[in-house]
Amino acid sequence: MDEINKLRLFNQLKSINRINSVSNRKESSAEHSWSCLILADYFLSKFNLQINRLKVYELLMYHDVVEIEAGDTPLGPELKLSGKKEKEDKAAKFLQKKLPKPLNDKFLGLFNEFEEQKTVEARFTKAIDALDAIVHELSYKKDWQGWTEKFLVEKKLHLFEEFPEIKATFKTILKFMKKEKYLND
Repeated sequence: MDEINKLRLFNQLKSINRINSVSNRKESSAEHSWSCLILADYFLSKFNLQINRLKVYELLMYHDVVEIEAGDTPLGPELKLSGKKEKEDKAAKFLQKKLPKPLNDKFLGLFNEFEEQKTVEARFTKAIDALDAIVHELSYKKDWQGWTEKFLVEKKLHLFEEFPEIKATFKTILKFMKKEKYLND
């Protein structure tokens, strides 16, 4: 039962709210992880990218687990990200001690791989993570108040450079957002 209770810690990701809307509430980090998995599967399947699918899926499953302790750090034109890395590193080490073996070491390894961005799978996962929030928020035009194309390009475009299919999708979305007046430009 001790191992099962340790596994239950992952369920706390369901109660970590992000800034993104879902109907009349906020999206959970667990919901975001799930939609990232779907988006990654779409790109991996449609474009037959030669990337290790299992590694991508594992990175996406675990990439936001630190938010159980650190909380979500949203991106926005008026928001500051100071201390994010230190807070998340501390949370990762704390959670590693609480999670059951062998997932505790697996989690920390995947978290570090995602953060270090040294593998193509980690960079792909980061690109998917960045695109997912944009795709999700297309359903909530009011949430884009204060956002500009310049800010989005500055914060996101560099993440897509290695993946032309994702970059093209991002540019298509930007055109749509400008046409439909999502952004303040």
